[in-house]
Amino acid sequence: MKQNRVLGITGGVGCGKSTVMALLRQHFHAKTIVADEIGHQAMSPGEKPYQQIIDKFGESIVLPSGELNRPMLANAIYEDDKKRECLNQIIHPYVLQEIRKTIQQWSEEPLVAIETALMFETGCHRLCDTVWYIRTEPEIRIQRLIDSRGYSRERAEAIMAAQVTDEEGMRQSDAIIENNGSVKKIINQLQELLGIERKM
Repeated sequence: MKQNRVLGITGGVGCGKSTVMALLRQHFHAKTIVADEIGHQAMSPGEKPYQQIIDKFGESIVLPSGELNRPMLANAIYEDDKKRECLNQIIHPYVLQEIRKTIQQWSEEPLVAIETALMFETGCHRLCDTVWYIRTEPEIRIQRLIDSRGYSRERAEAIMAAQVTDEEGMRQSDAIIENNGSVKKIINQLQELLGIERKM
């Protein structure tokens, strides 16, 4: 079986990771894995983390339908670092395991991209051949979060402050993609990075 090339796409909230992933799918035929989607799946009834979350956070977070009350859970961890860490310890191993399984299933695919904001914190970078950091000016990120998610400026700034800084993220990554301009500029950067890698 041929060795697939696995790209890690990371960056802070509002930096445009989803846009980069869409471009990798559309223009470079990449197969894509989104850690947040797997984390969402982890909270579904029948999945192992579902019961672990109820055990830790209590029956009050279960809706009459049996689904978890995700907004309530989000508010709980937003206000409490210990609760956030507790949830992460339940969700992250599950997500990592599912990503590893998917990569193995796609071993014949020439290009696989993994999107996660917590690339290095979760050890996901160890599953990647290279990691690219998406850097966007803080003010642009704040405005995106206000427009797309309805966050207040204070909440957007608090979430950004809790994440790895751009400097640290860039230091740990293999390449930087600047996302402060047009989509065409992103495509050009992706083309250059993939072209450079093809020649190596």
